[in-house]
Amino acid sequence: MGRNSLLIRFPEEVGFMRVIAGKSKGHNLRSISGTEVRPTIDRVKEALFNILGPEIIDIDFLDLYAGFGGLGIEALSRGAASSTFIDNSARQIGIIEENLKLTGLEQQAEVIQGDVLTQLGRFTPQSFDIIVMDPPYQAGLLEPTIEKIMQYDLLKEAGIISVEHHKQDEIAIEFDNLELIRERDYGNTCLSLYMKGD
Repeated sequence: MGRNSLLIRFPEEVGFMRVIAGKSKGHNLRSISGTEVRPTIDRVKEALFNILGPEIIDIDFLDLYAGFGGLGIEALSRGAASSTFIDNSARQIGIIEENLKLTGLEQQAEVIQGDVLTQLGRFTPQSFDIIVMDPPYQAGLLEPTIEKIMQYDLLKEAGIISVEHHKQDEIAIEFDNLELIRERDYGNTCLSLYMKGD
């Protein structure tokens, strides 16, 4: 199956997704269109945040391959102290900044345009409690991104990496202090959660 068949093609007009819960609940978020986009669907996003529960309060959150910023904004709405967004697309970055203004959450956010694997080196060790990543399917970015996160020691103790990927993509990583704690399929999408141990 080719990569294009796994993506949603939006019409030229900008589409909308919504904030599910928290202080910005119900706000519509603009999502880029006129290109090939695969936003995190609401049921996957809701499942992730149900798993995280109150652990999201006052944490530092990193949204990689952030797209229109839906996951990081959801985290802020639910009480995260900060959210950092990284995406390579200037247009996506503009949409994230607009969505942060729409929700009034821009003061708690940092938005970075650039290659994720390159930009990860700018942070100090143990900067984040939760890191989410949703790279393009079949782009070969799953393992390299997790390896960079671990190489730079960006995850705090007992921190979580959430990986959204196609269910046919197996993640082959070997770190003694990173344990797969939850994995579930939602249609063709698989959500895998890893926790950093001692």
